[in-house]
Amino acid sequence: MKFLFDLDGTVTSVETLPVISEHFGCTEQILELTAKTVQGNVPFVESFIRRVNILGDYSVNEISDLLAKVPLYDNIAKFIDDHKEDCIIVTGNLTCWCEGLFKKIGCKCYGSEAECVNDKVIKLKSILRKEQIVEQYKSLGETVVFIGDGNNDLEAMRQANVSIAVGLTHNPAQSLMSICDYIIFNENALVRQLRQLCGEFGNSKSVVISCAGIGSRLGLGLTKALVQINGGSLISWQLKLFRDVEDLRLVIGFQASEIIEEVRRFRDDIIFCYNHRYFETKTGASYFLGARHANRETLEWDGDLLVHPDDVRMILATPGEFICYGDKSSEDTVFVHTNEHGEVTSFSRESGDFEWTGPACMDKKHLMYCSQNVFNMFEPLCPLRGIKVRAYDIDTYNDYVRVAEITKDWKI
Repeated sequence: MKFLFDLDGTVTSVETLPVISEHFGCTEQILELTAKTVQGNVPFVESFIRRVNILGDYSVNEISDLLAKVPLYDNIAKFIDDHKEDCIIVTGNLTCWCEGLFKKIGCKCYGSEAECVNDKVIKLKSILRKEQIVEQYKSLGETVVFIGDGNNDLEAMRQANVSIAVGLTHNPAQSLMSICDYIIFNENALVRQLRQLCGEFGNSKSVVISCAGIGSRLGLGLTKALVQINGGSLISWQLKLFRDVEDLRLVIGFQASEIIEEVRRFRDDIIFCYNHRYFETKTGASYFLGARHANRETLEWDGDLLVHPDDVRMILATPGEFICYGDKSSEDTVFVHTNEHGEVTSFSRESGDFEWTGPACMDKKHLMYCSQNVFNMFEPLCPLRGIKVRAYDIDTYNDYVRVAEITKDWKI
């Protein structure tokens, strides 16, 4: 596996060209061009040519020494240092300007090339196309993970096996939202995800909350995560219930931007996982997408589900694989059959001993893609340990009214 990193604002904690422009007193033009480029309003090639024309008369060695002092994200730099052979920097910036910075980072680096005479850039020779480096490593049989934030990362992300849009220095370009696998706004969460991709798993459960659906049966015109329950959004209730969970992953699709905005009001270390096919897939696909690069054990949780706080604590403390069920309460019911040991033996749409509510926990070794429902993924594992919980689905408007009444006195 190879990790390809954009440089500016991804590995460095600031954009480098504004640092150069401020040093030489030509800030306004560079800042304007950089902002427009990051957001995709000016094509990268055009913007870069214009920026090099502005800065090309300044000393190459002085710029290199200046950029060598640019701060890095410490934990990202450590991850790169720990995995030097598998990490690569890909930047549209000039290699002659970044020579000192490249040495500080310490891994293989690719950049744009220029002809220099008398310590000045006199001609652009090539502008790096990041997607070519992705294809170069894929052609060698490598699985490529691309991490970036700008519009000029779009094609590289599209070609990569795994793409991570980051919002560490500024919000990622809007264009990336339509193709990325993950969006992460927190350095520690990003490094955690990178280490998980390397097979370095945490000991705790990952929790995957599926919030990608459109909530059409509820009839409120919102994805269920944003529905208000007793003064707070449904997702805010989930975040409170899981406040002590380190690896919390939210699968998004419909109204993704609104969900991200709401979640970030409460915590910034969530790993957002995209289900771009949310309209044509069901919760099984969302769970797979959230769990595939998580820790060994992943707890599946529907975004329209509220579970009593005491039962949530019990579930999080329960090791191994299991399926939760409860007394029948919702209008659109999937039933479970249980045996004398309390194990879940099968699921049914017609009848059963209890209602399948979710949540459920699966070991990564059993995880397989499924475009149907989560319970379809657990059927081959039955019989499986069953745990009875006080859980309430919100599928219809009547469910919504009933759950609002049930939970009004809950203390979280």
